[in-house]
Amino acid sequence: MAFLSWYDRYSTGNAEIDTQHRKLFELVNHFDSVIKMGMTEELGRILEDIITYSIGHFSFEEELMEMAEFPQFQSHKKIHEELIKQVQDMRARMKEGGHASSTSVARFLADWLTNHIIREDLAYKPYLKP
Repeated sequence: MAFLSWYDRYSTGNAEIDTQHRKLFELVNHFDSVIKMGMTEELGRILEDIITYSIGHFSFEEELMEMAEFPQFQSHKKIHEELIKQVQDMRARMKEGGHASSTSVARFLADWLTNHIIREDLAYKPYLKP
């Protein structure tokens, strides 16, 4: 069973955003699988993939929100920026052997992704054109 599962309640109604969200789920699940396999040397690369993909996804999402004149666009964009910084900080701490354990990073990513979609992304759903 996957660490993180996609449910229809996460759907924004925009096929491309939903596809990108599913890809983020896959990346987080891959990170968790690699932890369970004990392949710690791969974790940094996978986390970099998550960061890079998230940056591209956020850019796409922000472009749509701006075009749709979503009223909370600026605050949503700030949330994206803060997430990237948090994950980059965790990546740096993992690299340096600091306090960010791989399992705590996986749990953070899973919690953040699902909560962000439900609390933040679904708020722009009515503003997006089908």
